[in-house]
Amino acid sequence: MADTVQNYVELHDINKNYGDFQASHQINFGIEKGKLVALLGPSGSGKTTILRMIAGLETPDSGEIKIDGQVVNHIPANKRGIGFVFQSYALFRYMTVYDNIAMGLQIQKVPKQQIKERVTELLDLVSLKGLENRYPNQLSGGQRQRVAFARAIAPNPQLLLLDEPFAAIDAKVRQELRSWLKEMIGKLGITSIFVTHDQDEAMEVADEIILTNRGRIEQIGSPSEIYTYPKTAFTASFFGQNAQLEGYQAFHTFGDVPGADKALIRPEFVKVYKLDEKQQYPESASIGTVEQISFRGDRTELQINVNGLLITAKRNLGESPIAVGEQVKVFLYRIFVLKGEEVILLENEAVNSNYFNI
Repeated sequence: MADTVQNYVELHDINKNYGDFQASHQINFGIEKGKLVALLGPSGSGKTTILRMIAGLETPDSGEIKIDGQVVNHIPANKRGIGFVFQSYALFRYMTVYDNIAMGLQIQKVPKQQIKERVTELLDLVSLKGLENRYPNQLSGGQRQRVAFARAIAPNPQLLLLDEPFAAIDAKVRQELRSWLKEMIGKLGITSIFVTHDQDEAMEVADEIILTNRGRIEQIGSPSEIYTYPKTAFTASFFGQNAQLEGYQAFHTFGDVPGADKALIRPEFVKVYKLDEKQQYPESASIGTVEQISFRGDRTELQINVNGLLITAKRNLGESPIAVGEQVKVFLYRIFVLKGEEVILLENEAVNSNYFNI
């Protein structure tokens, strides 16, 4: 018999209200030890409330929160053994980098020599060696976030919580820190949960995504699973650059779904051809007019009007250029059809399922 997976963090039937507003409704999930999990969702979806309840900064109205098998609902935040990284860094501006990192250890009354050894180890780990005597205002945003990370893990917590840790950092540094954070947590093996509203960030960094919406969990899964196989209309529409269409039958060779409300088309579902380019399934192509072109570095992004429906497509730079106003052939490999909350993946009937593997 296979071993049962043991979850390090568990939430059972968690509910939380603020007056008439229900921030969390019947929240249930488990997180395996050592996993890096993203709480992802739009503003007001309840993700930060969940994080704060796990941290002990908020108390659920009902339900149980377990950490390492122990119910922690009534255990104070400072007794839960959790490291917390805030969006605003929350560094003490009058303390040096060294003292900021050492603070938690000093509160625990760890001997000075052990503090020195631990802080030195962490400075090296987060690539801040030589900056220990600087103050936060002498550091870049990325360096300040590394200090906040080092301070959070200094007391060796078994659980690390991060509240939108990259939100206050510019785009280039944010990209670098994503890779850095994933690498650091992998090295440390520490169970980690981070809140974000950025789908690209969650997809790149997390082992697993918990998608929230209006105080509920929409879907839980790996980045690949949740992107490729959405289970609800919200999940399908949240990820990717979707064009939402009514009347998908305007595109050729898709089966009819009785009662379908609308369809979602992602750019990777679309192939665009110039009129003089050879296409394998010409009978299934629609004619459209290019209304807008955006340069994206490694590709161009096209906005194409097909029978009054505007869709987004991508075209590689190595392909023949297309101009605004040009008529093109548009072929859809697949679409998501929405029937209430149900998501139905439709493949174009012109191709067999093995032809195009997204």
